[in-house]
Amino acid sequence: MRSWSIISRLGPPSWRSGCSALALALPMLSLAAPADAQAQPATGEAEDQAIVVTGSRLGRGFEAPTPVTTVGAVQIQDRAITSVAELNYEIPQLRVNQNVGRSSEPVGQNQIDLRALGAARTLVLLDGRRLAATSPFGGIDSNVFPVALISNVDVVTGGASAAYGSDAVAGVINFGLQKDFTGLKLDASYGVSRYGDFNRPVISGAAGTSLLDDRLHLEIAGDFYHNTGQTRQAARPWGQNSPILFGNPLATSTNSQVKNYIANNGRLFATLGGLIVGVNADTNAANGVDVLRGVQFGTGGTPQSFTYGSPANNTFMLGGDGASLEDDGNILPDIKRYSGYGRASFDISPAITLWTDLLWSRVEVNSDLAPNIDLGATPLTIQRDNAFLPTSIRTLMTANNITRFSLGRVNMEDGFSQNNSKGRVLRYAAGLNGKFGDGWEWDAFVQRSDNRFRQESVNNRIQTNWFNGVDAVIGANGQPVCRINADASTANDNPACVPINVFGAGSISQAALNWYRGTSWYDARMTQNAAGANLRGKPFATWAGDVSVAVGGEYRHETIDSVSDALSLTRSWRSINQQPFTGKLTVKEAYLEAAVPLAKDMAFAQNLELNGAVRYADYSSSGGVTTWKVGFNYNPIKDIRLRGTISRDIRAANINELYAGQNQVLNSLTDPRANRPSPSYIILQLTGGNPTLQPERADTKSIGLVLQPSFLPGLNASIDYYHIKIDGVITAIPSQTILNNCYVSNLQDSCALITVDPNTNLISKVVATLVNTQRSETSGIDFEIAYRRRLSLLGAEGTVAARLLVNYVDKLALTVSGLTTSYIGDLATDYSGQPHWKWNYDLSWTTDKMRLGAYFRYIGSGKFRSFYVDNVDLPADQNHVKGRGYLDLSASYKITDFLEIYGKVDNLLDVSPPILPNAITQPTVANSQMFDKVGRYYVFGARVRF
Repeated sequence: MRSWSIISRLGPPSWRSGCSALALALPMLSLAAPADAQAQPATGEAEDQAIVVTGSRLGRGFEAPTPVTTVGAVQIQDRAITSVAELNYEIPQLRVNQNVGRSSEPVGQNQIDLRALGAARTLVLLDGRRLAATSPFGGIDSNVFPVALISNVDVVTGGASAAYGSDAVAGVINFGLQKDFTGLKLDASYGVSRYGDFNRPVISGAAGTSLLDDRLHLEIAGDFYHNTGQTRQAARPWGQNSPILFGNPLATSTNSQVKNYIANNGRLFATLGGLIVGVNADTNAANGVDVLRGVQFGTGGTPQSFTYGSPANNTFMLGGDGASLEDDGNILPDIKRYSGYGRASFDISPAITLWTDLLWSRVEVNSDLAPNIDLGATPLTIQRDNAFLPTSIRTLMTANNITRFSLGRVNMEDGFSQNNSKGRVLRYAAGLNGKFGDGWEWDAFVQRSDNRFRQESVNNRIQTNWFNGVDAVIGANGQPVCRINADASTANDNPACVPINVFGAGSISQAALNWYRGTSWYDARMTQNAAGANLRGKPFATWAGDVSVAVGGEYRHETIDSVSDALSLTRSWRSINQQPFTGKLTVKEAYLEAAVPLAKDMAFAQNLELNGAVRYADYSSSGGVTTWKVGFNYNPIKDIRLRGTISRDIRAANINELYAGQNQVLNSLTDPRANRPSPSYIILQLTGGNPTLQPERADTKSIGLVLQPSFLPGLNASIDYYHIKIDGVITAIPSQTILNNCYVSNLQDSCALITVDPNTNLISKVVATLVNTQRSETSGIDFEIAYRRRLSLLGAEGTVAARLLVNYVDKLALTVSGLTTSYIGDLATDYSGQPHWKWNYDLSWTTDKMRLGAYFRYIGSGKFRSFYVDNVDLPADQNHVKGRGYLDLSASYKITDFLEIYGKVDNLLDVSPPILPNAITQPTVANSQMFDKVGRYYVFGARVRF
């Protein structure tokens, strides 16, 4: 177990932090505040808890030079936060990263991403100890965390590899669970949006007792959470009108038209009954296009006139009779969580405590995705002798010497695809804590994590069965049969093949559906065996005070073993085709940290302290690496503290990044070539691991100022500058970037990753597997203030508290092959961007009986795509996105000492998100997780404690 250093004792955990900054309401807050307000205890359950946060392993009483931000149990309770996805909004340095539509990854997965450097560069700890990956896609899905059991969330916003190990490049976030709870408590709440959807029941409870003269303590807790999700975009005013990101077919390299623009009334170049979208003719192609253009198939396969939208590209048209699936796109997935936790501790002696704990969590996620579609670069090919082709069309084809044509069709008979997943986390551990001598402390633990994950893609399509069934002819018996069973060859026969009629909506039979439709699946088991020990104390003193040291080591052995269905192995499904893989990784680490006081109560320094840490880690995949950190604390006077750190941080590739098999992604990309057949269309992209990856190397610098003025008791303020540069960064280069690097920047290493179909001249595949690229870099400023005073307001005595958190990002860029792309202000989800400005302001008034709170969250302005050139790639007024501010109100009241009721309203003003559609066949209208998409949301609940 790790010991967290004490940073502040200004009040309950909702207002503690290692860094703070300017309060907006200082004039109001200072009114009638008693001079001794700081010394008065805060009301609430947490007033007697030790206020401790991460940042160092040196133990209690040490102020780490690394900036730390904390969200405490009181803040979680007062804001009625029930999932870590909600908690992400409380800390501006975090980038919200919840997958709501990428079918290649588990929908609903929420990973914590500090500094927008990628979730893999944020070390996530639960009770100070690592977890095994929660899915084979890598990382920790924070949905598994039982928020009702969390006592505090501590965020170290800076490189911390030397103290905590690999992955802590951007920082560390630790979720502390409740311990030593005595009594019984229950909490139940229900949330619902103003639209009557997004129902969210939550219930949690905990019980604890002490026995054997308080030497034995037992605790058990659990919670249930359900967010019904699955709400159609069209249920919101902003989600209507079918807006799409439209690739402009009229744009050329010689005219001034933009390459893309956001347009309403987007329609697919396909219909539910089928639309002839092109002719593949042996002769007379021009005449063939003319005679078949504008033919769609209505009820019963009847040919009908089709009205085209204008303009039109390979995938979309604006207006016309094409189908649209956009209204049915989900805002968020359906997420259900069950969690349980148990802990026992026993004081073997006054100096030694034995403990054991167990965490179990199960998360189920369900989401509807677009049905199977044939259009763009992959339409259906229909032969002239097709068994179900209407006679009038066959006659027309014969007269014009047309042998085949392409058909665009949305196959609603298949039903909406479903991307469902189930994850289970099981972690159990045991350990010893002890003390000896003059202030020496030690701890040791062993731990086992055994996590399971299953993903299913329901209503997926077996491609070979589908195409064989569609290619039906009239057999010798005068009935439709699959061509493979009617041709001269017997080698390709399949008696089970069912002919498929694709002409007209609802024309596909149940027998045909059974033939080509199915469920692909993927199972994985992730394990981690870990053991560690730490020793800390004060071996000697200098002229300025005690020298503090901490030393320790950790061992981890991680494995992953995944399997998938037989058809995925041969890439036979239309989508996903997740490839199984196995892998193992062993890590051995040892560290040393020390703090040396250099001055104390002197004329030039009230305090001056130097802090340093070094760690050696041996990875079975890449060998040994050394990380280090040097920092300082300097108080010229008691009220002012300067702090700074320089560190070398390391992140080795995880198991997923090393060994994951290639996965398929279907997405619309812009073809930047001058001779392109279409500006944008659906292109197959392959992602996956790379066993030759080398560790990333990061250099981090930070310097800050902390103010705790004695003339204004209760105020903490700070400002910190940070700069992180990562060399050899492990990343999957975005497929669009690969295309631009090849065809615009003429980078040949990117061209090698692209496959072009010689028959159609369309790009058919982009390989976007993980590689070590040159550099990722970010810099900015964190600013925080916390202020609290006792105050008489409206005739009642209480505590007024305010807190402001601000993050300003000055630089966020990725360099690949000498080309640097900035992601500052990139607000869309499919790229890792951040706006320049994000800030949160929290104001509350608390008495013995009541609490009133107001919370304001602001996400600054930015761009649809930071690398888009205004009026070239996108119109300037569409590429520039205005910021959004959200106001939440909350209140609670204690009816008795045992019963409290509470409620809140999130997004009181029902602020709509910006329209940022992504380029898929069922676009997500507001493709950014930074902005609220649910709308005004009400929560009501009650708490009981005995």
